[in-house]
Amino acid sequence: MEFISLIPNICEGFPFEKGDFVLLNFWGDNEDLEILDLISENLSKKGIIPFTHHCSKKHFEKVVLNLLNNDVGLPQKYADYLSSFESVIDIFMYKPSFPKDISENNIPKFKKYLLDLFNSLTNEKKYYIQLTVPTEENAVGTGIEYDVYSDSLCNALSVDFQDLKKSCKDKIDELKNKNSIEILTGKKHSLKLDINNRQWYSDDGCGDFPPGEVYIAPIENNSNGNLLIPLINLNGQKYKDVLMTFENGNLIKCSSEDLEKFFNSLPENFRILCEFGIGLNPKVKELIGFAPIDEKALGTYHIALGMNNLFGGENDCPFHMDFVFTCDNIIFN
Repeated sequence: MEFISLIPNICEGFPFEKGDFVLLNFWGDNEDLEILDLISENLSKKGIIPFTHHCSKKHFEKVVLNLLNNDVGLPQKYADYLSSFESVIDIFMYKPSFPKDISENNIPKFKKYLLDLFNSLTNEKKYYIQLTVPTEENAVGTGIEYDVYSDSLCNALSVDFQDLKKSCKDKIDELKNKNSIEILTGKKHSLKLDINNRQWYSDDGCGDFPPGEVYIAPIENNSNGNLLIPLINLNGQKYKDVLMTFENGNLIKCSSEDLEKFFNSLPENFRILCEFGIGLNPKVKELIGFAPIDEKALGTYHIALGMNNLFGGENDCPFHMDFVFTCDNIIFN
């Protein structure tokens, strides 16, 4: 299954309506523009008006670096134009990185340029959607073999979006009046979460692709107990059967010495249990050790550390890390 053949189905999943203006921000090179054109074409068939913005590597190497050499950052009019769109699809053939031959002097300027660009694309949007294309370069960033990564991502994107949207809605209707969650893993481990007065959210095509989850921000200072995670992939290193211990919402202990050292090196608000989610995508058939896909698998659950202020929580930090698991039992009260 090839990604390009899935573009019509992907566009069926987007939440836009006829007459909507949508900015397509494309991180790809000239030889990749067929993908941008096909997404534009399929959106226009539904009466959605696409505007394209091309962020190629050559543009950053040949244009942006020249501007930075002249002490010119992202102009405010340019930022205002990008900010004017209510909805944005960020399409990644690769993740943004430093241009070749960038000078040490320009590195902080380039970071600021990217930050200003990112803020213009994401702040105060009705919809901000990230669509990652299964390329060799993106696979390297996951630490997963390309064929495994591509097959898993394409399978997930082949989901019937109408069925998925119904499944997400039904699950939220089932859980919307619950106040607490108890998760039982590894026969004897229990983690209790307080979700009182917090709102459930649905990722059924309106957030990070591949879609297929409902999620909530637990009360930040009231998660307590132990959770067994079968696999954690950190910087290409895989850790199996990791026991995580939480007290008053904070990760205080980890059974892996290497992982505990990593988490202890982070600021305290990075270690707050910030999310609980339920996977609902039946097309994710196998867990591959890459959380953005694994967490969508039907029958899985996940928690996360770090940021949750964008979905009803109170923890604002530049870090969010997910951990996917199955469980022996889960109790909603």
